[in-house]
Amino acid sequence: MLAEIRLKTLTVAIIFSFIGLTTPIYAENPDHVAKLKKTKQCPGCDLSGADLSKLNLKNANLKGANLRSANLSESNLLQADLEGAILTGANLRSANLIGANLKNAKLNSADLGRVKFMDANLTGASLANASIYGANFTGADMSGVILNGTRGCGDAIAPDGSTGIRC
Repeated sequence: MLAEIRLKTLTVAIIFSFIGLTTPIYAENPDHVAKLKKTKQCPGCDLSGADLSKLNLKNANLKGANLRSANLSESNLLQADLEGAILTGANLRSANLIGANLKNAKLNSADLGRVKFMDANLTGASLANASIYGANFTGADMSGVILNGTRGCGDAIAPDGSTGIRC
């Protein structure tokens, strides 16, 4: 009887551990969100999963910030510093990133549809498996950008202003 209870307990524990391993939990630090909204200065902050949509973050310092799965859709990130930021799975649809520094940023699996990347620095950034339908990269530095599995390449505007990016 005791062995049967232990076996059931072990089975339940294993099931819950698998659920925990496969269900990502993203919870921003509320103090970091408040700091960003007040000062636009939040380098290295944990903003994972935060709703930052439609915010004016012009010239914001988000260098090295964790923005995994954050919602930045329609936000103004004009000339923002996002060097080394983690934006994996983030929603940046229709955001303004003109002149932004995204050097070595991780934008894997992000929604980058209709994003304005004009004159942005994307050197060494990873856009693997991202969606870039309608994104505008005119004048952007895309040296060493990783585009493996990126969708919408034929619909995006290349750094030279032509339609279509080779992915």
